[in-house]
Amino acid sequence: MAQNEPETSSWSRVDEGRHDRTIEENWLFALRKERFRSRSSGLTHDFFVIHLADAVHVVAITPEDEVLFVRQFRAGSGRDSLEIPGGLVDSGEDPLVAGPRELLEETGYAGDPPEFIGALWSNPSLVTSRTFTLVIRNARRVAEPKLDHTEELTLERVPAGDVLGLIQAGRIDHALVVAGLLWWRASESKSSPARA
Repeated sequence: MAQNEPETSSWSRVDEGRHDRTIEENWLFALRKERFRSRSSGLTHDFFVIHLADAVHVVAITPEDEVLFVRQFRAGSGRDSLEIPGGLVDSGEDPLVAGPRELLEETGYAGDPPEFIGALWSNPSLVTSRTFTLVIRNARRVAEPKLDHTEELTLERVPAGDVLGLIQAGRIDHALVVAGLLWWRASESKSSPARA
């Protein structure tokens, strides 16, 4: 899978990071203060950066041309969110392995080998993680879900043709999920105009 190649940055780390420090670290993320200098102006500034694992989400399509969604509580919004299945990529894990694992754990579904659609920086102003979008076709129920103790998910099967309408109506409003679904629809229309 192609990774984003590093580009020359307009800011550089100061003194190889000797001024950087960790403010908070737990099982999920590390919040760090990191010092950079502008190559143009010479201005030095401390940025706050959240080091978080990469994530993956899966557009799982059933033989009946339905997309699998999970509805789950999100503490940031304080409400339930309609999303495609996904989760964090374990350290050293390939997203093409993580996606099918997350799909199976959250829904009990498995399907064809995953197709890589693309990767986006989740929020590059603050967070180090990327989100990978995969498609798994012919998704069928093969097992019972194996949820973490804090996960309470409801599975929903949505006709593929209804997905854009749910986005437009604001019923799917998780930004990274919306981006992944739009990327999937764009890839579908390029590969087969009849699917658009």
